[in-house]
Amino acid sequence: MGNRKLALVWFLLLPLLPACSLIPAPQQSLEGLPSSTLQEVRQQSAELERLQKLDASTPARQRQIDQLRSSLRQFERDAIRTAKRLENQGEWHDAGQILQAATDALPNSQALGAARQQFSERRQSREERVRMELAIQRGEQLLQEADAYQRLRQLKGPDVLTWLELKNFHRKCRGSAQELQVQAQQAVQRQDYSAAQRALKIARRLYGNDLLQDRGQREAVDQALAQFNHKLRQTQQQTAKVDLKKDDKAPVTELQQALETGDLLSARQHLNQLEQHSPKNPQLQPLQSQFRIQLNARVEAAIKLGNDLYSEGKIERAVEVWREAKALDPDNVELLTNIARAEKVLENLKVLSGQPGSPPQE
Repeated sequence: MGNRKLALVWFLLLPLLPACSLIPAPQQSLEGLPSSTLQEVRQQSAELERLQKLDASTPARQRQIDQLRSSLRQFERDAIRTAKRLENQGEWHDAGQILQAATDALPNSQALGAARQQFSERRQSREERVRMELAIQRGEQLLQEADAYQRLRQLKGPDVLTWLELKNFHRKCRGSAQELQVQAQQAVQRQDYSAAQRALKIARRLYGNDLLQDRGQREAVDQALAQFNHKLRQTQQQTAKVDLKKDDKAPVTELQQALETGDLLSARQHLNQLEQHSPKNPQLQPLQSQFRIQLNARVEAAIKLGNDLYSEGKIERAVEVWREAKALDPDNVELLTNIARAEKVLENLKVLSGQPGSPPQE
């Protein structure tokens, strides 16, 4: 009787269980590269190799060889095009899987090998930039904590933090600043001097805030900043001179690379040059559309982040975020309004707090 009840319970619960039976599900094929296509390509490649090894050649056999070559070249183009589309959508892992699967099917393909190599370089560059962004965000978060601790010290006195708390915070700030210095050096190797400059500015603030007083490190960062600023000015001057001699293809390539890496400031400069010197270039309109899509997404994210910071009372940080977005979109009405409103609030707070330089209170 007990076994019957147990069987009845399992029968009733079976429809409610998740769809994860012990029978292995069929492996999903990659987007644009079904397993049947990969198998067919392997067979065509093997058949082509077999036909090419034969001594005697007939017109029918040569036609068959030409057809196989054409089919395999089409496969190469389709795989590279699919991977590029996924990459443009930000699906870097899936794009890599496509190229890997295609190369496994045609290991001797020069076109696929070159495409994989170029993709690997772009992904490495993108990964380094993303890791730098993460390091910058961690540094900015620590600077916000330092500001909060400073406000607590103003409220409760210098002993608001214990010795252990201060030591741990000191360690985190130093580690973040050192990581930013390493990231800045890597950015210089990529000749991304603006990113290196941004990272070092945050590192300097981490070394120079009131809780650390690490003068030696701050001076080292100042020297590196001066060098990077000099290199940045040299690069900008050289770019300006070379741009006058470049043909129409060069600005298009540089604009595409800037859009791929998310460097919208450089992308705007190249886009302006292309609009001025080659207004009839057939690639201009698609690139304008791509730039506008990325710009709108970046500005919308900055506005939202700034609004969140503003709501949390982190008004100065909100203004910094909005100003960075304003550099990309200087005519954005919402950004201009938010910045003006926040600056007015900060000015009023200075007056109310009686900070030096504010009008005396009655």
